[in-house]
Amino acid sequence: MLNFLWLSLLMLLTVSVHSQTLLTQKIDKALNKRCLDKSQTSVSIVALPTGKVVYARHTDKPLLPASVMKIITTSAALHYLSPEYRFKTEFLYRGVRKENILQGDLIIRGGGDPRLTTEQLWHIATTIKDSGINEITGNLVVDTHFFDEYDRAPAWRAERSQRSYDAKLGALSLNFNTIAVHIRPGARLGSSLNVWLEPPAPYIQLHNTGKTSKRGGKNSVSVSRSEKVAGKLEIRVRGQRRINAQERVVLLNINNPTRYASETFRMLLLKAGVKINGETLFSKSSISAKKLYQYFSQTLSLTLKDLNTYSNNMTAEQVVKTIAAVRSGTPGSHANGLRLMSDFLDSSGVNLQGVKLVDGSGLSRKNRMTTRAMTDLLTSMFSRFDIGPDFISSLRVMGAYGVHSRRFAKSAARGKVRAKTGTLSGVSTLAGYVESKNGTVFGYALFLNNNRCGGREADKVEDRIVLAIYEYGE
Repeated sequence: MLNFLWLSLLMLLTVSVHSQTLLTQKIDKALNKRCLDKSQTSVSIVALPTGKVVYARHTDKPLLPASVMKIITTSAALHYLSPEYRFKTEFLYRGVRKENILQGDLIIRGGGDPRLTTEQLWHIATTIKDSGINEITGNLVVDTHFFDEYDRAPAWRAERSQRSYDAKLGALSLNFNTIAVHIRPGARLGSSLNVWLEPPAPYIQLHNTGKTSKRGGKNSVSVSRSEKVAGKLEIRVRGQRRINAQERVVLLNINNPTRYASETFRMLLLKAGVKINGETLFSKSSISAKKLYQYFSQTLSLTLKDLNTYSNNMTAEQVVKTIAAVRSGTPGSHANGLRLMSDFLDSSGVNLQGVKLVDGSGLSRKNRMTTRAMTDLLTSMFSRFDIGPDFISSLRVMGAYGVHSRRFAKSAARGKVRAKTGTLSGVSTLAGYVESKNGTVFGYALFLNNNRCGGREADKVEDRIVLAIYEYGE
């Protein structure tokens, strides 16, 4: 009997060693592509819940994490704010209400909500109208004290693009601080393009010189914004679009988020039947006023799910500043938010050697992260009953039905992978969890810096590694 037990143990050890060797061989082979910079490539894989290392390559090398940085922002937000936290936008007044007239000012106090939309503002405007207010004799005042004055992460370059991924920040924000430019071909050859803005804020002027071209002609429309006239924002549409082309929607970021949101709300109030006689003013100090209406966002856990699904940079940075505002006091700043995030990593048992946090989205090339630190965090979050389930559910299910689901769709690991992707020029990263065939869950972090593979080939390298983990221990 004793000999049988020893023989069984020896067989198990032999199988385990063989399986480990096979995993190492598969990963080493995947990392042997010539387009990879071997000195700038890092892989860390750990078994959960123990955190036992099953594969390690350059795990202490500080590298660019790209959007995998959002894993840190997401987990820190859940820790400091809780999964049930809701962003609050307040509508206040000072003065008196007499019959259908508010004799005084209407005040909007921004609370950092990154997902406030035109539809929600319309609902609020009609609610104010339904409450019995037809006229406001004073001003529309916007209280932005919740955040500091930086409309970007301080580590970012001052010169920003007009692309939607580069949107500015604001305590009061709308539509991710972007405006949608809808473009459709005209009814006949040579006619002007049909162009409209959503929302059509009154201070924004549309200049359309685009023309409709023949079938098979060029689709060469360009869209840009400028401020040539003080106080007016101009959006210019140039080029041509084929007569049989489908509608195209171009998203431009807005240069002044607070004005964009407040002017849109003012327009919606007027449409709802509420007239404001005064001006639109802005205050960086908290204003004492009486409550009229409060709007609460969806829960933070749902916001973070959208954040990681769409990898929205603006949302990530708003979350960093919200952590600071709630836990360190207003105005919320990146300096305080990033300090709290670093403290959270330290208290979670993450090895911080080589780690440098300069934003919450990973857009900056000044960030530094190690794959060891990332799998340390994944190990910690996996075992946290209070926020771990919300964190894991915030990561995309790769290959399953839904948004951005094509990756891993034809893989044997389909639906078994939770991941956050990251991409910058020459950088591809992937981190998250995968359940193997035998039911063991692994945490992994893959950083391919300074690679020349291109997006698809870098994805293939990462996918081969994740598939090898899925097959590990079979």
